[in-house]
Amino acid sequence: MQKDPKFEGYKSYIMSSYVKYMEAQGARVVPVVWGEPEDVTKDKLKHLDGILFPGGNGDNVDIGRLVFDELKKYNDAGHFYPAWGTCLGYENMIAYTSDVGFDSWGIFDLHHVSLPLKFLKKPMETKMYRGLGPYAYEFEKKNMTYNSHRYGISPETFETD
Repeated sequence: MQKDPKFEGYKSYIMSSYVKYMEAQGARVVPVVWGEPEDVTKDKLKHLDGILFPGGNGDNVDIGRLVFDELKKYNDAGHFYPAWGTCLGYENMIAYTSDVGFDSWGIFDLHHVSLPLKFLKKPMETKMYRGLGPYAYEFEKKNMTYNSHRYGISPETFETD
């Protein structure tokens, strides 16, 4: 992106696939822009119902941390404010919450592979899959998750004593 002349003068961008995906689900997309003043970002968050932390290799760690910390405040105060992290966005969310930060990432080289989802908890006990009822188990039967990563999070990271 940095060497492509059509992006000259720009510091960040949002892939259209993320916008189209969210709009297809009925969302109205409001960008949280890297480099905008903190008060502008915080004001936007007051008017939104959820956040998508995108993947890719952008330099969005600092603004992501700000947004994540604000969402945590909302949720801790009893206001359900969902967040979804895709690829790097998910990895960053784990690093924001982990005692070891970005050292929570491991190397899991896997590229262009689809795999089934393995539920570690009954899907009907989750907010995300509950509405699907028994259809949620279709995710375990078919290769429905696309994987193309260098880094990832080991399931053991989530185990507690």
